[in-house]
Amino acid sequence: MKRMLCAVLLVGLLVLPGLGLMEGDDTIRLAKTLYTLGRGESYETLLDLGTVVMNRVDSPWYPDTVLDVLRQPHQFACGTLYDETCYLAARAVMMGRRTLPPDAVIYRALDASAPAEGGDLVRVSGNYEFRTA
Repeated sequence: MKRMLCAVLLVGLLVLPGLGLMEGDDTIRLAKTLYTLGRGESYETLLDLGTVVMNRVDSPWYPDTVLDVLRQPHQFACGTLYDETCYLAARAVMMGRRTLPPDAVIYRALDASAPAEGGDLVRVSGNYEFRTA
C-alpha cells in the first residue's frame, strides 16, 4: 500500500505542473538570463529585467510562457550559470514582484549602438533603459 501511495505521489509531481516543477525550471531559466544580462548590476536592475520578461509573458503580443519568451530570436541572452542574487531576483519576479508598469516590455543596454526604439522611457536602471511598447 505504501508503494502504491508513493507511486501515485511521484506521478502527480511529474505530471501536474501546478505542483511547482515547471515554476522551478522557469525560475532557473530566468536566473540564468538575469546572470547573463545583468551580472554585476544591482538587485533592482535584475528585478527590472525579470519584470520585462514577465510583462511579455502577460502581453497578448508575445509568447505565453517564460521559455518561449526567452527563446525569441535576438531578445534575451541565456547562459548556463547563475548566482544567488540572480536566483533570488528571478524567484521574486516569478512569485509576482514587478518593478515596472505592465506595458514596459522593451529593454536596451545603454552602451548599445542601436538607437532607442519603442514607446516612452520608463526608467534607466544600471546600464539599461526600459521602455513601453
